[in-house]
Amino acid sequence: MKNTCIVLEGGGLRGAFTCGVLEYLLENDVNFDRVLGVSAGACNSASYVSRQFGRNWKVNIEFPSDKRFMGLYHLVTKGSYFNMPFIFGEIPEKLVPFDDQAVFNNPTEFEIVVTSFASGKSLVLTKKEIARFGMGKALMASSSIPFLSQPVSIDGQLFYDGGVSDSIPVKYALEKHQKAVVVLTRPRGYRKGKTSHQSFIKLYFRKHPQFAEAMLSRNVEYNKTLDFCEQMESEGKLFVIAPSTEYSISRIEQNFEKRAALYHHGYQLISQEYEKMMDFLK
Repeated sequence: MKNTCIVLEGGGLRGAFTCGVLEYLLENDVNFDRVLGVSAGACNSASYVSRQFGRNWKVNIEFPSDKRFMGLYHLVTKGSYFNMPFIFGEIPEKLVPFDDQAVFNNPTEFEIVVTSFASGKSLVLTKKEIARFGMGKALMASSSIPFLSQPVSIDGQLFYDGGVSDSIPVKYALEKHQKAVVVLTRPRGYRKGKTSHQSFIKLYFRKHPQFAEAMLSRNVEYNKTLDFCEQMESEGKLFVIAPSTEYSISRIEQNFEKRAALYHHGYQLISQEYEKMMDFLK
């Protein structure tokens, strides 16, 4: 399918929904010209672009139950609630090997959104850039949640989670393509509430005021993007896939059964919407 793009929102382990959607697309050999991922959406889509069947289930549904994956111990001892060396080192290198070369050999353009710690602005890392400094580092940067993780250094600059500046980069996608599929990890109708602890955020990031401002205005920008998605969907430019409220989980969900249920929900939902999506793309 030419001139098509898929955009994948982050959301930590809420990305179990995305994993189910992507597995179905992988099984049905659905490919896009561009895959654009943010945070967990980028991590999940990497296995889709490398065409590794079942990998997302192992990494994102099974492994979070492993004490090495996440927890307060890792936050205290390593500065990150999610154990980054384990998730972006040991798992892809040894436990569930990731095929980097398959991504770079795939003609699909694979891009990852990160947030500059210096400017608070989003930056899209292209496949060429990712190849230069490594897939693991790019994915880690896009997934480094403020307060729960440390920023990641790339070419001497620090970056945080892409969701801080552009959680759902649909405007970028529609600048590049006529149509896009969007996979959300929040149910339809969801809107983000006002950011709490604003004084603390300003104090904590006082040396990086632009980043602090991005944190403080995130709910406003996020909600504007959701409004834009609804408008573009009504105009036939976006095809939106979102989970039902009954499958809602936390981004640090500890319960395996809940993660598995959300995964299967994503798989079933896209199977029901598949023909409609294909008609939209054609």
